[in-house]
Formats: sequence, structure tokens, C-alpha cells
Amino acid sequence: MADLTKDRLADPHRIARASRYSAPESGGEALPVAYGDLTADAGADRGLWRCPRIDTGGAGTYCVAGHAVLGSVRLFDRDGEIPSGDYTLNLANDFQGQGVIATAAFSVAPSGFVEAACKGRKDASGALIENPIRIVEDLMLDVWGFTAQDIDLQALSRAAGEAHALGYRAAGVIQEDRSPADVLTELLGDFLGRFEVDPHGRLRLFLAGEETGAIFPVKVLPAFEAAEVEAETGRDSVVNQVPLLYGKSFAEGRMGRHDDGGATKEAASQALYGVRPPPGGRLELAWVRDPATARAVQRRIVERLGTPARVVTIRDTTFRALEVEPEDYVVFSVPWLRTEDLEPLANQIGQVISVAPDLREQALVLKLRETPYHLTTAERADGSKTAGGGAPAGGRRDFAAYG
Repeated sequence: MADLTKDRLADPHRIARASRYSAPESGGEALPVAYGDLTADAGADRGLWRCPRIDTGGAGTYCVAGHAVLGSVRLFDRDGEIPSGDYTLNLANDFQGQGVIATAAFSVAPSGFVEAACKGRKDASGALIENPIRIVEDLMLDVWGFTAQDIDLQALSRAAGEAHALGYRAAGVIQEDRSPADVLTELLGDFLGRFEVDPHGRLRLFLAGEETGAIFPVKVLPAFEAAEVEAETGRDSVVNQVPLLYGKSFAEGRMGRHDDGGATKEAASQALYGVRPPPGGRLELAWVRDPATARAVQRRIVERLGTPARVVTIRDTTFRALEVEPEDYVVFSVPWLRTEDLEPLANQIGQVISVAPDLREQALVLKLRETPYHLTTAERADGSKTAGGGAPAGGRRDFAAYG
């Protein structure tokens, strides 16, 4: 059994410092860990993070990143972009035998400081790591010192596929001691994701992705009577336009881009409920850099939250759903509830929001978010029957779950 604990995730991770080298300018400066495409915007006169001076000999040698990087490095000082002839880059330098980093050795002393803009860490094949879930995997295994046994690899692979399908690309820099839990919360949260530690001590990742044929309900529940069910639809949860600040400068600590959300707004929802931004009026996404990813996140939020979802709370005295967990899908029937087409709610697929035992009442309290899918009977290609998608029933979408 893996030994991953919440305490280990909460412990600050001490990233490498310039003090490992023989003649740094300041031994306490951290060697930056960079991910994704962090090239500067066209016309920018500043880099995105500060490079520590790790050797004061001559005009100085600076650490561009605490690991090997891809090409397209641009360096800046107080006067703007530094001419490439003023320094020699080494994108994979085992400097002083202390491990491979990216360095810039200067022949002409820079003015005041050195800041960088480039692409970040590579995977084993040499490709840029920019899928947010693959960044988590690389951090866990190659930066923070966890092992593959500490991760639910099936959940990770599923989340990585969802991130790729949704067009999510992450970019960010870690340049201070931070706990893994803090970094994971920020990184995954920017892409509508989360993490948990399962009963086996493994990290499990979840991403709010597409609800398609990849849904696999883990349990079919019996039909429930009216006394066992509460249903509510809250308009306060509606979000139909998402203003964003993104494109963070890690050197200056500010966001460089803004999108008012107009291109991805849900016009039909706004006609019914007015313009409803997220709580606080906007989102700030430190790990989002390019406009396409920003709009992918905006679009996903309004797709999921543009109309008020019905939440069904069920008190199950059979304890049939004892082993289900948040984010799981279950099939349930509440005949006295109706769909948008006024049909009885039968074989409905719901996503578990929470599950908790009520020992006083000897019941299990399930809170489910209703999805637009229901379970029907379908035929396989060989003619046999299985639970899956049948003919659409009005506004309800059928679902195919082939084993």
C-alpha cells in the first residue's frame, strides 16, 4: 500500500537554491521550475520570471530554469530585451556537477537583473509538458519525489484525456517553497479540477470534463418515494459570462491579459436570468496564458452553469450507495419528479455531489446533480442487448455504456 498522506501533501517543498553552487550572488535565491509555453508576448519589454545569478565570475552566469528547457529563450534586463550576442545559452547544462539546468553565461554584464521568457520542462520524449494533468504527474514524480504507487494512474489518465479534449494548456512558474497541496489546488482549480487522497493513500485527480459516452455509472439505485427525496433548483448558481484575468507575470506578480467573456457568454441564459458572472465578478487564472485556453475554460463554465441545475437529495435506507464517492455517476428513479418534457424521472443519470451516512436516521444521504442523460436499452453490433443509449426522449439525451 502506498504511504501517501495528507500531511506529506501539506509539507512545503524546498526547491533547489543557488547556494548549491560555489559562487552565487545570493545563495537564498530559488532555481525556477517552469512549465508550458512561457514565451513573452510580442512587444513585451520584461521577462516573466527572475533568473538567479549562480556564478559571479566574469559578467555572470544566470540560471534560466532549474531544469532543461526547450528553445526560444528570450532574456531581459532593466533596459529591455538583451541582445543574444551578449550571452551564451546552454539549455541542458550540468552546471558544476549539481544537476542539469538551463544557463546563460554573459560576456557583457546585464543591467540590474535578468528575467526570462521561454518554454518549460520536457517529458521523456522531449515534448513540452503543458497538459495540466501531465504537469501534476511530472511534479509528483520528478519534482516532489513521490512514486507511481502514490497516484491513481487510471484517474490521472482519464483526467489527462479530458484536459486534452477540452483544449486545456497550462503554463506557470514555481519560484518559492510551496506545499504540493497549495500548488495542486491552484493549478487544478484553474481548469475546473480538484484532487483528493483515496482510502489507499493515492492521489486521485478529477476534471470537470465532457459528459459523453465516457460516463460509467457505478450503481443503479432503486426507485424512491416522495418522502425520501428533496429536489431544488437554485438560480443563484447560474454563471453565464466569465470575465478573466490571465497571463501572469511571475516577475511582477500581476496578470497581463483580460477577457470580458463576451465571446463565450450564454445569450439564452442571459435573456432569462440576466448577466451573471462568477462570485467576485471575475476569475484570475495564474496557470492560463494563451487566449484559446482562456476561452476554453470560459466556455466550459458557461456550458455547465449557464442554466440552473436541479439538485436531488435522496435519503437511502437501503445503503445501496454506501461505496459511491463524489464525482461518481449513479442511476436513480424518482417517478413523481418530472423531466423538462413532463415525463417521469426514470433511470436518470446523476453525478454525486456528496454522500454521508446519517446514523441517527439509519440512512445514507446522497446529493446528486441531475445530468441530461438517462439509461436505456441498446443493441450491440452483434445484436445482443446491453444498458446503453436508445431513442432520445425529448430533451433528455440517451447514454451508451458498453462493457
